[in-house]
Amino acid sequence: MLGTHRGLCDTCRSSLVPMGGVRCAACSGPADHPAEPCISCITDPVPQRGTVVWGEYDGTLRDAVLTLKHRGHDEVATVLASRLAARISLEAWVEDVTVVTAVPSHTLHRLHRGFNAAEILGRAVAGVIDRPFWMTLRRHGLNRQASRSRAERKRLRPRRFSVRRPAVIQGQTILLIDDVITTGATLRRAVQALLKGGAFEVFAGASAFTPDPRSIG
Repeated sequence: MLGTHRGLCDTCRSSLVPMGGVRCAACSGPADHPAEPCISCITDPVPQRGTVVWGEYDGTLRDAVLTLKHRGHDEVATVLASRLAARISLEAWVEDVTVVTAVPSHTLHRLHRGFNAAEILGRAVAGVIDRPFWMTLRRHGLNRQASRSRAERKRLRPRRFSVRRPAVIQGQTILLIDDVITTGATLRRAVQALLKGGAFEVFAGASAFTPDPRSIG
C-alpha cells in the first residue's frame, strides 16, 4: 500500500472513497436532511459548531489511518490531510478558523509510540489551510478508547482533557482534528475543554467515521 515517496500507491489513492449520503452538519453522523440536525443532535447536541469527516472507516482508508496511527508515516498524513482539508475548505466557517489543534494522546502513550497520529494529521491540515497549529490540550488517564465498547466510550469521564495554557486560546475559533470518530465521546470532551478554557467557537474534522453497526441492515 505504501508508496516510496507519496505515501500511497496510485491504486490505493484511487480507491479512497469520500463519505457518501446526507450527513449532520453538527456531528457528521447520518442525517435525513442536510439543513437539519440528526436525531442524536436533537436529543443530545454536540458542543462543536460543525464537524467534517472525509470518509468511512473501512477499506483503504482504514488501512491508511492504521498505518498513520501505528507507524507514524508522515507521508500518509499528507495524503489524508489534503483530502480532509479540501473537504473542510468547502465549509463557510473555514474562514473564521484562527487556530488548528489536535486531540492529544497521553504523554506516556506518546513517549512509548513516539508520535500522535492526530497531531501529525492536524499539522498537515493546518499547513494546507494556512493556519497556525498549536497543541492546546492535555489528556488525563491512561485508558485507551480503542479497546472499549461503544457504550463504554460514551461514558468517557468529563475531565478527560484540560487546556495547557488558557490565555493562548482566549477568543480563538479553533479547528480540532482527530484521526477517527467512533461515538464522538472523545471529541465531545475535547471540545468542552476548549470552550471551558476560553475558546470562542470550536469546529471539528476527522479523516474517518466509524458507522454504528446497529444502524446498518
